Amino acid sequence: MKSLTDYKKFFSSIEDPLEQLDEIEVLLEFLENPRGEIEAHYDMGSISREAYETESQELDSYFNWGMPQISALKTEHADIINKRAKKAWSGHERLQFPVVWNRESYNKIEPEIRTAGRKGDWIEWLLQNLTEGKEEYWTYEDRITNAAQLDLNYYLDFLDSYFSVAYFCSHMSNNFVTFLFNVQKVESLKTGASSKRSRRPKNPNEEKEPTELDKIISRTMKNRIKSNKDLNWHNVLRDLKNNTSENQTITITEIATIHDEMKETILLHEEGMTEATQKLQISTFEKNLTYFRKLLLPK
Repeated sequence: MKSLTDYKKFFSSIEDPLEQLDEIEVLLEFLENPRGEIEAHYDMGSISREAYETESQELDSYFNWGMPQISALKTEHADIINKRAKKAWSGHERLQFPVVWNRESYNKIEPEIRTAGRKGDWIEWLLQNLTEGKEEYWTYEDRITNAAQLDLNYYLDFLDSYFSVAYFCSHMSNNFVTFLFNVQKVESLKTGASSKRSRRPKNPNEEKEPTELDKIISRTMKNRIKSNKDLNWHNVLRDLKNNTSENQTITITEIATIHDEMKETILLHEEGMTEATQKLQISTFEKNLTYFRKLLLPK
């Protein structure tokens, strides 16, 4: 991760206060989970105390700086925040239109756009907000990706076991972009001055694919929400075993940490493997659940 000093330079290059607000909210949202992971790695003995303290202090510095920034932006720009929410697409508080990233998401969202008589405007908007991404992928502009991530609840049914719209928004295939161009010829619509924003520093946490245990936790929580069941950590924990994939089992046992303490740990077993393929301390699970609740429950 880039230093906070480098990130502040990037942040200061964003001129629009709403884009600043979305940027810092998304960053801190993605950094909440690594905080718990660092503590778990230290408890399990996979990182040294020095590394643990260094990484923890680095993460804390982002929150100590970022939270006051969010409060100040929300207070100073309350009027334009409310105006944006009123203009946003149904189910959103930020985006003018929904984003799509493949044919499946397109096919699910396109009917409501067509019914509203806005398909031409939507396709134009999608393509005008695309830019070249990493490797062979296309991506939306940062401001669009950030806003979509914060409007996550609209997209939950499209995400399967993921908690990140941002991941999909930055991994669009050339075939899908070509498909969008074929829907409506919009080359002439790609106009306007280039952005004055500098390139966003790489954040390794935000594009990380979910682990198998993350997927099980996600399925469990989504199924409990659909069934109007609570998301109390203990009830979610007990329900994990009912949401595994084929050939997976969940057990809970005590494991010794590097400090010779016995801590309850979730173990994921997969058929054909002699040892657990993933371990997650109950204390870390509780912290992660707080993060997942923020993503899944309406803001």
